[in-house]
Amino acid sequence: MKKVDDKTLLAFCLTGYSQTQIAKELHMTKTAICRRINSEAFQELLAEYRNKLLDGVLTELLSHSQKAVLKLVELMDNENPFIALQAATKILQLSQDYSVQKDLLRDIEIWKQTAENEAIYNRL
Repeated sequence: MKKVDDKTLLAFCLTGYSQTQIAKELHMTKTAICRRINSEAFQELLAEYRNKLLDGVLTELLSHSQKAVLKLVELMDNENPFIALQAATKILQLSQDYSVQKDLLRDIEIWKQTAENEAIYNRL
């Protein structure tokens, strides 16, 4: 059987290839790919790389978001009252969206903690 390193397999997984496609590309059986991908060690590695990718994307998004907000603040002083009003309205809308997201994240954390506590209780 052909030995494939983790980085090669990760590259296929992170770019959206299915297990069948990966097996075909690497000239391996689907069973071998499935077994390897579903191993605990590989799943941990995959999660680590996904988190790194996500962190990079979020950092880039945050950078552009800050620039966009600064532009909106600048536009609030525009001579055209319609443009100034649109900018102010968008800032208020974004503030409200952020507040709702914070509430949802807090609720998710509460539900997660409750589920973990129930799982611990059920094991006793």
